[in-house]
Amino acid sequence: MTKIRINFVALALLVLILGAFFIFGAYGWFLKKQARVLSGMANPRFPYRDYSSVDLEKMWPQDGYASVPTTRAPEETHALFLDNLKKGDLTAAVECCFRKGDWEEMKSGLEKIKQKNELSQMIKDLDTELKPDVVNDSNASYIFPVYDRGTKYAGGISFIKDSNGVWLIKSL
Repeated sequence: MTKIRINFVALALLVLILGAFFIFGAYGWFLKKQARVLSGMANPRFPYRDYSSVDLEKMWPQDGYASVPTTRAPEETHALFLDNLKKGDLTAAVECCFRKGDWEEMKSGLEKIKQKNELSQMIKDLDTELKPDVVNDSNASYIFPVYDRGTKYAGGISFIKDSNGVWLIKSL
């Protein structure tokens, strides 16, 4: 019989190295899963399984307010916005036609346009019929012609439906 000599120091070192790889690997896995949890894509309970597309759709429906009946169409919002701009009432133009969280930013932008004496040009550009580009149940984008020094360009305006069925301007 041959005797097998076990080098306990080498074995202990091997176990330590494998243990370190396991610990660092598990920590890396944990950090990746926590990033997924923080982004809302994984369950916050161990084993931090990723949500399926069905789970995500239930948690964050993508249709927005698609099922809410329309009470003011995008074209009506456009006309109301334009009417308030023509009157020079920037506050009314913003408050009637934009989401509340965007009011200050939009009013500030319109005031800058007014200070540069470009408000009349903006009104002239917007005072046209909008042509639907992409229209969904809760989001819509329209195009309109814009003229600059005799050259025709396409301008765009996006709308989003709110919980009251009112289409508000999302971006100009």
